[in-house]
Parts: sequence; structure tokens; C-alpha cells
Amino acid sequence: MKKLSYLIGLVVLVGLAVTLILWPVSPSVSTQPGLAQQSENGQPGSEKFRADGKPDGTQSIRQNSGNNLHASPFELGPANTETSLNMPNNQASNSLVELPEKEEISPREAARRKQMEQLGYMVPPEYYTKDLKTLRKMAKAGDAFAMVHIGEKYAFELNGQKDNPEFDPSMNYPDAAKQSFKQALVAGNIRSAGIISELYFNENNALEAYAWHIVSEQMGDSISADWFRLNDMSKNASPQLKTTAAARALQIVAELDLLRKK
Repeated sequence: MKKLSYLIGLVVLVGLAVTLILWPVSPSVSTQPGLAQQSENGQPGSEKFRADGKPDGTQSIRQNSGNNLHASPFELGPANTETSLNMPNNQASNSLVELPEKEEISPREAARRKQMEQLGYMVPPEYYTKDLKTLRKMAKAGDAFAMVHIGEKYAFELNGQKDNPEFDPSMNYPDAAKQSFKQALVAGNIRSAGIISELYFNENNALEAYAWHIVSEQMGDSISADWFRLNDMSKNASPQLKTTAAARALQIVAELDLLRKK
């Protein structure tokens, strides 16, 4: 009987020892399928670790794209990766690029700009990238802005510029420029009359400059007219010059009417 009790006690002690040895200190991911599955899906428990045991601190942009976040075209530094990716797309882009402030202009300046636009002062920027051949084709089709820019090229870019690849030694550029501006005027570009007046002013041709100034003012270009009245040629004009210029202005209007009918 004593021997049986001794054997039972020995079995109990051995069982307790085995239980203590096999008892897990902490659960591992590999022994818990639920956590392993969460890690694969990027849910809690998915944080990656470096070799030193510290969190990696980075996430794949491709993974984030599955969470309705779009990959940035810019390479984000470690300091701002998380912040930038967690911001809405428009907010993130606004933090990188500061939008320009809207220009504030006075009512008077707004009216002046509107008048300049109506008179054809503002040639669209894309015209300045076109070559002469293209501009001539557009002008032939009736494009007034093309006519204006051709006149500008003749007067200010090609006149006397023999090294320019578009220079034609057989052309009289001052006359060709004025003719192109006349065609633009007939096509509806009111500003062109004032340009012709200024071209004659630069040539010191007071009669033609004053006559075209009158035409420009009659057509409603007060901007060019105001400029001409402030210069010495206008201030020093004699009564005889003014009378002759007025007669010449009537002749110019008749010539423009003939061009319009062609």
C-alpha cells in the first residue's frame, strides 16, 4: 500500500514538472493563425520590424493605394511620408505649392484693360510662337491678329535684320508693315490705326502721323489718341498742318473703304 502511494505521488510530481517546462512564456504569431492572417492583410499586428527589433516606420505606397490614398508622384522623405499620405490629395498638393494671390485692380484699370482688349491691343501669346509662313496663311484666311503680328515682325523684328533667317532683302519692311496694319484695321483691329500713326511718328513724318492719329481717334482708340496728344509733334503742330492732316485723314478713310470692298 505504501509502495502504491509512493508511485502515485511520483507520477504527480513528474506531471507537474513536465507542465511547468512546457508552459509557453508568450504566444507567438506562428501559433495564432488569427494574428498571422491579420498581419498579411495589413490590419493590427502587421507592423514590420528591422533587424534590431525596432519598427520599420515605412509602409508601401502601393499598399496605401488600396485604402483610397493615391501614390504621390514625388518622392516623400521619411519625416513627411505618413503625414502627406494621410492628407486628402488636394490638401497635400496645396502644402507643396503655394497658389498665387488673385490680382486686385481698380475699376479704372479694369475699364482700361477691357478697352484695350476690345481695340485689339492684346495679341494672344500663341501667335508669338508661329513662323512667318504660318502667320501669312492665317492672315490670308482673315485672321486680324495674324495681320497685326506680321506687321510687328516686319517693323520691329525683320527690318534691317539681315542675319534673321526670315529676312527677305527684296522687301521694303517699313511699307510692308504699314500695309499689314492697314489690312488688320480693315479686318477689325482698331488698334492698328494708332500703330501706323506711331510708325510715321518714329519716321518724323508729321503729316501722316497726325492724319492717322485723327483716324485712330475717330475709330474710338482714345488710348493711342491720348498718347499722341502728349508728344511734341502734336503740341507743336501748326494750324496749317492740322488742316492738311484732317484732309489726309478723310482720304485714308476712303482708302480703307476700298480695301474693305476687295
